[in-house]
Amino acid sequence: MTEHIVAIGPLPPPLHGLSLATSAMIDLLVEDNTVVVANLSPSPPTARPWRHPAKLARVLAACNTLFRQRRSPGKRGYIACDGGLGQIYTLLLVVTARLLSYPTYLHHHSFRYIDNEMLAMRLILTLAGPRLTHVFLGEAMRERFTDTYAKRIRSKIVSNAAFVAPQARPEVEAGSRPLTIGLLSNLNADKGLHIFLALLRQARREGLSVRAILAGPAADSGDHAAIDAAVTEFTGTLEYRGPVEGEAKARFYDDIDVFVFPTTYADEAQPIVLFEAKAAGNAVIAYDRGCIHGQLDETDLLVPQTGEFEATALAWLSLCDDPSRRSMVRQRIRRQYEIRHRDARKQAKSLMR
Repeated sequence: MTEHIVAIGPLPPPLHGLSLATSAMIDLLVEDNTVVVANLSPSPPTARPWRHPAKLARVLAACNTLFRQRRSPGKRGYIACDGGLGQIYTLLLVVTARLLSYPTYLHHHSFRYIDNEMLAMRLILTLAGPRLTHVFLGEAMRERFTDTYAKRIRSKIVSNAAFVAPQARPEVEAGSRPLTIGLLSNLNADKGLHIFLALLRQARREGLSVRAILAGPAADSGDHAAIDAAVTEFTGTLEYRGPVEGEAKARFYDDIDVFVFPTTYADEAQPIVLFEAKAAGNAVIAYDRGCIHGQLDETDLLVPQTGEFEATALAWLSLCDDPSRRSMVRQRIRRQYEIRHRDARKQAKSLMR
């Protein structure tokens, strides 16, 4: 049965985890349903003093869209849940959807309000009514949410792996180059930029032959200066490619062997970049935050949040630096990811059935 879905959330630009996941989910919903989209991202990007008035205007417009579509047969509401103070806007949207009798799906993409209870989410749970279905990224996220809020809820699981297709590219001859690590993100302290540079510095001190590639924007001038200084310090060893999309992004993953992601970001849930890395056949080293534990397998290294990232990662890298095994491991990672993507896509396609 075709549903009539009002989908509400931020879409690129700007490009970040929530906007990327929301866009991908809408693309998937459009395949089998009629979808009316309400984009919460400001256009053009708004200066800080006007950010919240602009966001409120977008949210009120989305509420109006819900009102105008209220008589549509098979109506459904899909809302991407904000992770911070923006949950006040999510609360307004959820309550509006309830008043208009929408069966609504609230898609969670943040651990900020799961690790630490927030009043806005408590109000959402109180006021949403019985027709709200919570959509989580994994079983661990659902369990942590119910532990934090101690409330029975309707829920489903849709992994972000549904939105990252296996990489259909020629196999890479990884054994012919030095062991190469990489980080692709919004490059800042929360996403692990400085830990990544410290790891590279420690590898050089210990004589491990490691090459490194950084990709992504660095909005803060201090972070950009740190990257420039590191490129000079590690001449011939560290490359910075800046923001990458499309073919340039695919080439980044082709050119590395291990994706290093020492994130400490409070909202971190199930990073899409980790699935992109796995789709390309990269092993992963990451801190244990959010749902990351469930994204990794025996080919990867999970570092406890309280662990020494550089020392642990360096010891692991020194053991896996075997050029003869890299292509074989890469193929195995890609095959395993194909299965994960297929299963996750089935979850997503059946979300509103």
